Amino acid sequence: MNKKSIYLCGTSLLLVATLAYGQYGSSSYPDYVKDAKSTVSSKMSYSYGLNECKVSEVTVDEWALNCTAKNGKPTLQFSVFSSSKAPYDVATSFYLVARNDEARIGAKGGLLSYLMISTTQDIQNVSKTNEKAPSV
Repeated sequence: MNKKSIYLCGTSLLLVATLAYGQYGSSSYPDYVKDAKSTVSSKMSYSYGLNECKVSEVTVDEWALNCTAKNGKPTLQFSVFSSSKAPYDVATSFYLVARNDEARIGAKGGLLSYLMISTTQDIQNVSKTNEKAPSV
């Protein structure tokens, strides 16, 4: 093998390894949390412009999602749960609860209103053992 072939093969393997790490190894949170982060950021950009969302684990079942607009508007804070924990049917893999006033206001307007975000202040209403009956 000549040096060019070895270089191309090595570069290709490095690229595949980098993409695989980016896809599977870079985050340690469940798919529904990834979906929530992506969806909220996308819908938030309509009303708030460019934004950055950060995720952190609160408990095994609850994740904190804090999204800050780049234009200086206040941070929207949400709790993220699996849709199986929602007290009502949701059309997404996640269930959101607004954690601050800005998130409660945002949940009622713009594209965020389509996410059925709970705006109640009492997070205890989210049943940790809520099991939905199968649909017929």
